[in-house]
Amino acid sequence: MNKVETLNKIKPVFFQYFEQMVDECCARIDIEFGLQLGKNREKVSKGQYTKLLEYLRSIRKDIKQNYLLKVNDIFDNNYKLANYQGRELDFSKISLVSEDAVKENHEITRIIRQCESSFYEELTSLNSLVTKSGKQTIADSQNPIFPGKLVRALVEVVNPLRLNVDGRIALYKAFEVNVFMQLGFIYRELIKSRTNPSPTQLYVVGEIKEQVDHIPESAEQPSEEFILLQKKLELWRLAHFPSAYDLIPVTGNAFYEHFEIINALQILQQFNDESDSDEKKQPLKWRVLKKLEELSFNGKVKNLVPHDEDVLDLADLIFSEIERNELLQYSVKTAVLQLEIPMSAVSLGRYSIFTNQNSPVRQLLDDLFTAGLCLNTDEHDERLIQERIASAVKKITENRGFELACWTAEAGEFSNYLNKQKQRTQNIEENAKQFMINKQALASSRKIVDIAIENSIKDKNLPTAIVEFLRDVWSNVLLDAYTHKDEQPEQWEKSVQAMDELIISVMPPADDRERKQILKLLPGLIAELRKGLKQISYDKSAQSRFFKDLAVWHIILMDKKEKTAGDAVTVVHKKPNAEAIIVDECSEKAGNLAEESWVALISESGKQWGKLLWKNAENMLFVGKSGIKIFEMQTDELAKKLRQGQAAIVKMSEKTLTERVLSELMSL
Repeated sequence: MNKVETLNKIKPVFFQYFEQMVDECCARIDIEFGLQLGKNREKVSKGQYTKLLEYLRSIRKDIKQNYLLKVNDIFDNNYKLANYQGRELDFSKISLVSEDAVKENHEITRIIRQCESSFYEELTSLNSLVTKSGKQTIADSQNPIFPGKLVRALVEVVNPLRLNVDGRIALYKAFEVNVFMQLGFIYRELIKSRTNPSPTQLYVVGEIKEQVDHIPESAEQPSEEFILLQKKLELWRLAHFPSAYDLIPVTGNAFYEHFEIINALQILQQFNDESDSDEKKQPLKWRVLKKLEELSFNGKVKNLVPHDEDVLDLADLIFSEIERNELLQYSVKTAVLQLEIPMSAVSLGRYSIFTNQNSPVRQLLDDLFTAGLCLNTDEHDERLIQERIASAVKKITENRGFELACWTAEAGEFSNYLNKQKQRTQNIEENAKQFMINKQALASSRKIVDIAIENSIKDKNLPTAIVEFLRDVWSNVLLDAYTHKDEQPEQWEKSVQAMDELIISVMPPADDRERKQILKLLPGLIAELRKGLKQISYDKSAQSRFFKDLAVWHIILMDKKEKTAGDAVTVVHKKPNAEAIIVDECSEKAGNLAEESWVALISESGKQWGKLLWKNAENMLFVGKSGIKIFEMQTDELAKKLRQGQAAIVKMSEKTLTERVLSELMSL
């Protein structure tokens, strides 16, 4: 087998996974870009950053298309990447190389080396595949999926974009996390396809098999666990008698083969959208039996084997649980319910699907169900999760979903997607939690500052302008000093002292001795006030007006003749206590709500889901499925909403969907 033949075998398997990774990365390219830009985000204004994300969203389809085309050219034409040729630049021999070029090349080289190091064993195995003649199949320099070539191809796509060096590097990092560091999975799949070639391993998405492979009835014998499950199912039928799940009366001794049942399921799947709604409400086994009778032209009456009837009922019970669940958005629920017929078909003769928690069929169904819970589809990130669920369902329903291999492949892909999504969510949640901690620390500091100001001015006759200055302006000086209290404790003391001296200076002196004391402290006071206002970059014109008004006030107060200042005087009293907090069952529920608990806010427009990520004595931060902040509120506010029926605490089961349904049966 020559190199061209080898590449023709590798290419469809490679693109089956690679295209999906690139598509997922580009679908959320703005989010990933923001995460990878990191500290450099502070270098651009909010408006510029918003325009940058809009630009990336507008060209993400172009990035995907151009990148895949370039990788495809490497396969088909042994395309040589311009300017790189797989080598690093020798900057010692190049004059006038910009720092940006050095920085960018260093990052590109780092990504390539990281991939080569991480996937050394896979690359070695892939490159050392031999033919019968013993010759090496692909060398490093000829390997189109070598990390260096894939990274350099991306560089050529990114270079023409309207991005500076920091933006390009952020984009490289986004692809590193979502594509390049996932190459190991593709390499391992390629090795499997080359060492154990089979039609399923060379399967290309979009290829539809015309006929369904028959599942031999003897492929798998019912285990003791499945037989016990059947007995529990019979107890369930007795407990719910009469119901549509009762056993179908058996007439004669003729039974339908698996291929006949699968053929009926295939037809039901094909016309599922056109079926009558009342017909859909019937358990699947009755619809299958009706279709089998319609397809029977010899008039011979047949029955379902008890094992097959139980399989159809067990699948039906699982999907009935999905239909009843109120935590799934309608669109997600509608999508997942489409899998009932494919799951029933693939479960015929495979009884371990119901007894083995690690079955890829159960794994995929459980993962899809869990991923679809509590989605806020008005949030961009969570719409992407919904779209990914819909994509997985589409693959199963349209592409050989009656075969176990299809479920196995999609279960692996979706699990890989969830792992990446989980990592992204954790990063976003950590940032959100830290932001909230910092915010609350700042709020706590501001509260201490406000208390210090109110204690200083309480029950004093002060000019209104001075009271407003202390509350609106000098509070920022005190806040800055308090937040740096550990490093510069003397600055906090000086700022508080300046506040107290300012208050003394604007109050009428009792006698000449007090007047002299005030005159003595004024120079230092003015200097400290100017220093504090400079520290917070207070407006110079406003600062000038304040000191002019202060000087006028001091002149009037220092004049021995009895005069009054032109400014109004405010008598500051203690602020009234806050409204009393109601203590009842709702306040206890809100106060005892544990982190990771889910809450639904209920309004006329629908429900909004939030997971409690962080809380302190008063405040709570709720995030969505993707880790993005959904809402924050105080504990007493949540209690009020619970009291008024505008919020509900969601009960989430720790068990998976299939485990919950089947364990309830087993508990009978």
